[in-house]
Amino acid sequence: MSFTPLRSRSRSLFPWFATRPDLFTSERSPRKSTTWLVIAGLMIIVMLLVYLNPAATAELLGGRVRSGLAIAGAFLMPPAVFVASIVMLFVGAQRWRVRGGGVLTNPVIHGVPAGFSLDPVTAALQQGSSDSAGIVAALKEVIAHKGDSRLLTIWASEADRAMYIGVIRVDGKELWIDAEPIALDPELFFDAKELNRTALREYAGGR
Repeated sequence: MSFTPLRSRSRSLFPWFATRPDLFTSERSPRKSTTWLVIAGLMIIVMLLVYLNPAATAELLGGRVRSGLAIAGAFLMPPAVFVASIVMLFVGAQRWRVRGGGVLTNPVIHGVPAGFSLDPVTAALQQGSSDSAGIVAALKEVIAHKGDSRLLTIWASEADRAMYIGVIRVDGKELWIDAEPIALDPELFFDAKELNRTALREYAGGR
């Protein structure tokens, strides 16, 4: 069965997770939800202070003539941030979990230019814990070829020994997942965050 390309709104595998309800389930992150609620609450307080005391706000900012832009920002910025916070509460606070298991995190994401092939890199990553040195070497190559045409992204749930390796294509302002992400064999699960750190250290030390 062929894979239908998916358009992504962010540099993540979220659109693909959404197509596999048998494997993943979405939820709102309590920490992120709390953060955006606090920001929204603060903006309500600021709006009350500003709108109930317009003359005092203008005087505090130096008068309408001297600080016109600052005053405009004081009146317009709080409601704009409030609206953005509400949007982020429902969109930005989303996270994905292995169905019946742990939360998926994104320990690795690197961008490469159009001419750099990621096929050898994904092949090395599929070797998993059986070839940690090969993974570090592959990640060093990716780090050495920074770009923004293709994004190598790894998502993992250590609790479930689940790992998914994907490539996102950047096409102007649009992002595409052209091929189905690779599910790593649980027996080959590796600490992607630690190996990525090793690759970064070795690359920095070798320059």
